[in-house]
Amino acid sequence: MSLLAVKDVTVKFGGVVALENVSLNIEQGTIQGLIGPNGAGKTTLINVVSGLAPASSGRMNFDGHDGGPWPMAEAVRRGIVRTFQQSRAFLGMTVRENLTIAATAGIRRGEIGELIEPLGLAPVLDRIVGELPYSLVRRTGFALAMALRPRLLLLDEPAVGLTSAELSSMAGVIREWNRKGITILLVEHNIRFLMSLADRVAVLDRGHLLFEGTPEQCQQQQEVIDIYLGRRHQHVAH
Repeated sequence: MSLLAVKDVTVKFGGVVALENVSLNIEQGTIQGLIGPNGAGKTTLINVVSGLAPASSGRMNFDGHDGGPWPMAEAVRRGIVRTFQQSRAFLGMTVRENLTIAATAGIRRGEIGELIEPLGLAPVLDRIVGELPYSLVRRTGFALAMALRPRLLLLDEPAVGLTSAELSSMAGVIREWNRKGITILLVEHNIRFLMSLADRVAVLDRGHLLFEGTPEQCQQQQEVIDIYLGRRHQHVAH
């Protein structure tokens, strides 16, 4: 069953076409990967889906309801939540204070413990966010997104800046969220990380949808290999 259906979305910034007639279906309960070279339109697409940026044309259906894309507040109300490469947490406040504020918009305060456990934030609950290592600042941002009770979570490069051990931990967290019923759109430059998680992969190139299919099919598409994966394909496939 399709949770999100993006149909013929075009985004123009002045005379620049960032996306052109992009269509994408994301099935309920899956992890959908989204890859492409820099400037391909990945961030633009998740900005449109999350309501952060308007589409010039096209439409979107979420959970059987037409009328999208919606403004961000309405998208969040419907259960579409995105993360950011730069955490939107209040850096001058503690992790606990950030989550207490978030609890007014989504989860109950009593659920904070359940929220932070998989993210490993319990030991730093009373630390100032801005004094934490980068990986924990990112995780605080993920916790804030989860506090909004997403049905569709848009993850914008969660692997950036992580060590090998942190990557393994983050992959486990994403799988756990997915097991709990959250559908995930994962935008990522770390191909090995994404391919290990995604049920399906979409490839954007210069604003066009180049390919959509399983990770195995993606790795066998010569056009995808030539344009984006290149030599990295050999490392992913073996």
